[in-house]
Amino acid sequence: MDQQKIIDEVNYHRAQAITELLYKSGRISFVEYDKLTELNRKSFSPLFVDLLPKTLDISSKQS
Repeated sequence: MDQQKIIDEVNYHRAQAITELLYKSGRISFVEYDKLTELNRKSFSPLFVDLLPKTLDISSKQS
């Protein structure tokens, strides 16, 4: 695996962790969370993107 792929993978996980924090703290809606998740995937192209769920079903858990 080349160095850029590793950097992209780390950056994806950082961006996604921030996205989840924003959602869980109520600073963004689920729709915004979903859009940011998709943008993170396109921006950083994680290695196993096909194995990751397209959306995280946490909207019903946050009620």
